[in-house]
Amino acid sequence: MSTQRRIYLDYNATSPLAPAARTAMTEAMSGLGNPSSIHEEGRRMRSRIAVARAQVASLADRPIDQVIFTSGGTEANQLGVLALARLAETRGRPRVIATTPIEHPSLRGAVDALRVQGWEVTTLDDPRPLGVAAFAAVNHELGTIERRAFDAALRERGVLVHVDAVQATTKLALSTIHADAIAVSAHKLGGPQGIGALLVDEGGDRALPLVEAGHQERGRRPGTENTLGIVGFGAAAAAVDLARWPAVAELGALLERGLTELGARIHGAERGRTGGTINAAFEGALGESIVIALDLAGISASTGAACTSGSIEPSPVLLGLGLPSVRAREAVRFSLGRDTTREEIEAVLGALPRIVERARQHR
Repeated sequence: MSTQRRIYLDYNATSPLAPAARTAMTEAMSGLGNPSSIHEEGRRMRSRIAVARAQVASLADRPIDQVIFTSGGTEANQLGVLALARLAETRGRPRVIATTPIEHPSLRGAVDALRVQGWEVTTLDDPRPLGVAAFAAVNHELGTIERRAFDAALRERGVLVHVDAVQATTKLALSTIHADAIAVSAHKLGGPQGIGALLVDEGGDRALPLVEAGHQERGRRPGTENTLGIVGFGAAAAAVDLARWPAVAELGALLERGLTELGARIHGAERGRTGGTINAAFEGALGESIVIALDLAGISASTGAACTSGSIEPSPVLLGLGLPSVRAREAVRFSLGRDTTREEIEAVLGALPRIVERARQHR
């Protein structure tokens, strides 16, 4: 078994657990009590959750009461979109939801659920009156920025806006997002997997829960709280430092320049991006083959969204950009994070020429 340290360039799928989150979770493991119980042990656990709720709220500079803990970004997207749809209906807004063709599967799933209920799905450029708009602030495969998340124009038209901010939390200030509901996920910012949050204002808050099954989270989302996950989430949120991101983006630019020099095309390069996410393709080489070869060489990358990366189907995001299937299947996503080093980038660029050549030969 090799003892060589692996190079991890799949931060958009999940990030390493932050030291602060590990420490907070370890300390909380010694605690006892259901946070819904009124005895001392329950109150202590409830107090830990209250601290974490304030830490997560601070990510977007929102009131503490707007934070509803969920099982992750997927559930947060579902709750946010469906709750705003309910609210739109009560306000007599059109049953029309606007989105884009390059959204994460979890957000597309929520939109599709409304389609089944008779809602019309359209684009963000549709000038007609809308009920809801739902889209990501930063795309999970391309790193592109959807500027309408930071513009109040949609809400000024009376549209209820849900923003998937899962990929934005370590890169952009969430306080500048104009939305009625925001989805975030712990494990994309150094927290544990299996915990996320929906930050929703008072109107959307009143449209929850979707299922009447418990009083937790002020009756907005039933089920015993994942206390350890919440504590780790809060600590990771408090440790987020946006001032560190430019250095990560600079390393991403170094990798992108190197990939371009090796003949790669960069998807989304014509759009504004956060940096640190590079979706590249080498013509004539399957992205899946390159990812497998990189893995064998001790380098972790991906072909797209983590929840669908096991599929051999071309990326819906790239198809949404208008790429033909054969070109979309050539994509490899490299996503960097706080622990990425220049030496790692140089090692990846050094390994790629041989890997790409073999992938082309065995296509």
